[in-house]
Amino acid sequence: MAIFGRRKPQSFTEFKETMRATPDADGVTRVFSRELWDDPKIGNFLREVGLAPDDARNILPTAEDYIALFAAAKQRLHERTEAFNRDMRARYGYCHAVPFLVIDHTIWDGEHGAFLYAQMKLIGFDEWNVLMLAGDVRTKEACDLAGHPGTVPAITEVMTKRVIDWKQRHDVALEAFGVTATGGQGITREQYEAEHDILRREIVDNVGWMKPRIISELLRIQG
Repeated sequence: MAIFGRRKPQSFTEFKETMRATPDADGVTRVFSRELWDDPKIGNFLREVGLAPDDARNILPTAEDYIALFAAAKQRLHERTEAFNRDMRARYGYCHAVPFLVIDHTIWDGEHGAFLYAQMKLIGFDEWNVLMLAGDVRTKEACDLAGHPGTVPAITEVMTKRVIDWKQRHDVALEAFGVTATGGQGITREQYEAEHDILRREIVDNVGWMKPRIISELLRIQG
């Protein structure tokens, strides 16, 4: 039987297709679309795990929401950079530091960026992903900071491979949850959320692990 003219999903591939980012008839884009809640099997499962169509966690942000989110994060980064430079100027008399993103803008703006900000709820401008590096030679010498290298292809390549791996691991967990949602033996919502949280923490921790190593390598190269 079709749901609003569409056949209900019979496989996880079809189930994921129903979760694509397109608005429902009321103009709201949901993780689990409204029509899924009218399916006896899937709708009952979603209610049993404590979800509802209009829960905040079931509503996907719009493009405008993301634009506002990124703008606010970029403003926070600007304010942190200004505060860092004021503090360093008070210590050393001069400082022009600029932010360096460990997972850089080419990744965030590329095909894997949505995984980081939409699924992992991470924003690249936030402190976890930022290093303050010298924007000029005077700052490098006066403040003992590594010089800002611009975009570093080797770092971008390493982080891209890691992001792809993290995304694949998330897809495995999402698929297991989707199998449960379509009536199979997968994992519960609680188990999926636990896997999600572990993965998110691993991403943040891995970037934190990278920071001192990036600084050390820059200082070695720059002398």
